[in-house]
Amino acid sequence: MSATSATGGLQLISVKDEIAIGRKAQQQVRQDVPRLRDTTVSRYVTGLGRRGTIRPRTVPTFPPDPSSTSRRTLINVVLALIGGVLLVATVQRVGLTDVQNSLTDIGWWYFAVLALGGLRFAARSRAWQVCTGAARLPFTRAFSGILSADALGNLTPFGMLASEPSKVYFINDRVPTVEAVSSVAAENAFYMTTVLLMIGAGALMFFSVANLPPALKLGAQGVLGLVMIGGLAALWIIRRQPAILSRVARLIARWTGRGMTAPDRLREIEVHFYAVLTWPWSRIAHAAVWEGAFHVAAVTEVFLVLRLLPMGQDVTLLQAFVLETTGRLIVVLFKFVPYRLGVDEAGSAMIAQALALDPTLGVALALVRRLRILFWNAIGLGLLAVRR
Repeated sequence: MSATSATGGLQLISVKDEIAIGRKAQQQVRQDVPRLRDTTVSRYVTGLGRRGTIRPRTVPTFPPDPSSTSRRTLINVVLALIGGVLLVATVQRVGLTDVQNSLTDIGWWYFAVLALGGLRFAARSRAWQVCTGAARLPFTRAFSGILSADALGNLTPFGMLASEPSKVYFINDRVPTVEAVSSVAAENAFYMTTVLLMIGAGALMFFSVANLPPALKLGAQGVLGLVMIGGLAALWIIRRQPAILSRVARLIARWTGRGMTAPDRLREIEVHFYAVLTWPWSRIAHAAVWEGAFHVAAVTEVFLVLRLLPMGQDVTLLQAFVLETTGRLIVVLFKFVPYRLGVDEAGSAMIAQALALDPTLGVALALVRRLRILFWNAIGLGLLAVRR
């Protein structure tokens, strides 16, 4: 079809002419319609996205519901009163005479012991901020939540079942509940990882410096085995990222015939928790450093207390490290015992004797540290009572 022909009103054209007509039409369209460059389109679309997703610098505040505020205040006061009664009962059980003797041996240095205890809480508060986002969780709020949670965990036999939910309660007016739960879980994951490392290192050093009877040697070997199992479990979780909580909740929901709202929320929490694995290395290191600072302050506290006691002038830093790590193991195993009354003293005395130290040093150490815990727990209960 290289030529044109006409039959009645119909005109036939060649393919070449048709292409030429099409190009001419395109040129006419370009002249009539303003031309948009790629950069212009990108800038326009980006502007739409920013206007649609940007958050206001200040979160709008609404007047609180008076009934909700009163109910929350009443719950806080009741919990604080119950905690206060348990606190007084604990002091009476320990014995005022023993308390006074311990304070006399330490003297004014006890303020340094209290300060080191505060530094430990501050370190975990900073780690929690990293897990939540420091801009969204002020340090004072995180510190108050950590103190109150520790008080509830020590005063009741529920341990972490009482302490960790209270952290969420303390910040749920600033951080959405799902993200708050995830941040508490993430901080605990960092904390437990460092605890496992400390306990494992302490068990190895215990082998090297202590004259162990068969029972203690077997116990130390068991601790190392548990640390290895915990490490393997952590690696498996990191690799597979299993939806354990949500799957269990779905099974329970199917058996009971209830809806799937709770499993879906748990799955959302799991997704937020596993997002830790996508954090920049700098953020992960930041959280780990603060958890490490917690343990540094703890070892320093043990070393200071032992050197201040009359029979602890020759205690080494290595012995203090072993006593702290074994004490941390006792905390993990006997968290359900309020203040671990009797457990701390017996465990510390046994470890001190294995380290060729006077067993009374272990008992005195446990008592002095319990007094420090009582001091900070009293402050935590007060903060819980005034929480609005």
